[in-house]
Parts: sequence; C-alpha cells; structure tokens
Amino acid sequence: MDDTTVTDPIVMLVAHADRALDTMHDASEALASLQVTRRTEDGHVSVTVDGSGALTALELAPDLTGTSARDLGRAIVELSSDAAREALERRAAILDRMQSSLSET
Repeated sequence: MDDTTVTDPIVMLVAHADRALDTMHDASEALASLQVTRRTEDGHVSVTVDGSGALTALELAPDLTGTSARDLGRAIVELSSDAAREALERRAAILDRMQSSLSET
C-alpha cells in the first residue's frame, strides 16, 4: 500500500469535516445575530425579539396619554407575537439550510 492510498481518504475526511464545521459555524452566527423588530403603524410601540422569540427590547413613545392601557397592552402582545413567529420561522429556515448543507457534504 502506498502513501497516496492512505492519504486520499484522510484528506477527503478532513475536507468533509472542515466543510461541516464551516456550515455549523455559519448557522451558529446567523442564529446568534437573529432578531426581529416590529412597530405599530403610528410608531408609538416597538418590540424586538431574539432568535428564540424572547422579548429583548420594548420601546414606548414618550407621550402615550391618548392610548388606553388596554390598547397599549394589546399592541405589545400582538407585536411580540408577530415578531416571535417570524423569528422562529427564520430560525427554522437557518436550521433547515444547515441540515441540507450537512447532508450534501
């Protein structure tokens, strides 16, 4: 058995592992930076969620005197739900792409 016979499978295995690590690293970075922000049409309420759908920021306009507590609460819940839904959809897409890429390597 010559050196080429032993080396070729090892080189191929290392290249495969490198591609898999790159794919997982890219997915990890995409997931870590994933965030979704939603605002009311009037801009008085803004929410931001992370890749798991958890609320990470809530911004309220300084003057909400014309807004009832009920309407404000409803806006926060609706915006948060919409943002979380989109974040989870994006997260699933990232993981699907990673899985497809790993299957191809």
